[in-house]
Amino acid sequence: MIIDGKKIAGQILAELKKEIIEKNLKLNLAIILASDNAGLKKFVNLKAKAAQEIGIGCSVHEFPENISIKELVKRVKEIVADKANDGVIIELPLPKHVDAQTVLNEISLKKDVDVLSQEAQNIFFGGQFNVLPPAVQAVKTVLELCQINPQNKKVAIFGQGLLVGQPVAFWLEKIGAEVSRIDEFTVHPENYSRQADIVISGVGKPEFITGDMIKDGATIIDFGYENKGGTIKGDFDFNSVSPKAGLITPVPGGIGPVVVVSVLKNLIELNK
Repeated sequence: MIIDGKKIAGQILAELKKEIIEKNLKLNLAIILASDNAGLKKFVNLKAKAAQEIGIGCSVHEFPENISIKELVKRVKEIVADKANDGVIIELPLPKHVDAQTVLNEISLKKDVDVLSQEAQNIFFGGQFNVLPPAVQAVKTVLELCQINPQNKKVAIFGQGLLVGQPVAFWLEKIGAEVSRIDEFTVHPENYSRQADIVISGVGKPEFITGDMIKDGATIIDFGYENKGGTIKGDFDFNSVSPKAGLITPVPGGIGPVVVVSVLKNLIELNK
C-alpha cells in the first residue's frame, strides 16, 4: 500500500487551521535561506505556502551563498529578536564555509520549530518529547495513522544525519523499538535491513536500497529527495521495493509533506 503523504498533510493542515481560528492565534514564521540551490528554494516555498494556507504569516529572508558566518549570525540574531517572528527556520544545508551549529544556536528555544539549536537538542536527547523534531513527528504521524506500533519491532535506519537518522533512531529506541543504526561504515547493511519490520532512510542517495534488501511486508519510510536524470527519486528503488513492502512512502508526495506540516504543528505548540 502506498502512503499518501499529501492527503495526510492536508488532513493535519485542516486540524491546525481549525485550532488557529478557535484560539485566535496570530503567528508568523521566519525562514532563513543562504543558498542558490533550486531544491532548497522549493522546500522553502512549500513551507511558506502551507503556512499561508492555514493563516500563518511567513517571511522568507534570503542571503547569498558567500555570506560570511559573522554576517549571517548577526542577521539571524536580528530575525530571532524581532518580536513579529514567533518561529524561525534556518534551511539546511548552509554553505560549506559556515559552521551550521553556530548559526542554529542563535535560535531561542521558544522559536526553535526545527529543534536544532544545541539547547533544544539537549532537551530532546535528554528524553523530553514536548516538541519533536519534524522528521520524528512525521514518522510518528505516519505510524499512528497506519496503526503500526513500533514497540518491540526491528527497525533499520539508513543515515545518521542530524535532521533524520539521529533523532528518529533515538526516539524509536526510547519508545521500545529495536533499532539498527546504519551509516557509511556499516558492513553489509542489508543484513540488518532484511530483518527489519520498518526500514527508514534519509541518506540522499537515489535508489540505492533495492527490493532484495528488505523483507516481505516491511514498512518503508523514504526521506530521500534527489534529482536523478531529471526525475525526483528517493533512497529506495520504488519499482523493486514497492511490490514487497507492506506500506511505502513514495517520493515525491510521501513523508515530505508530513514533515512540512510537522514544522507548523511545532510552531503552534510553542506558542500556545
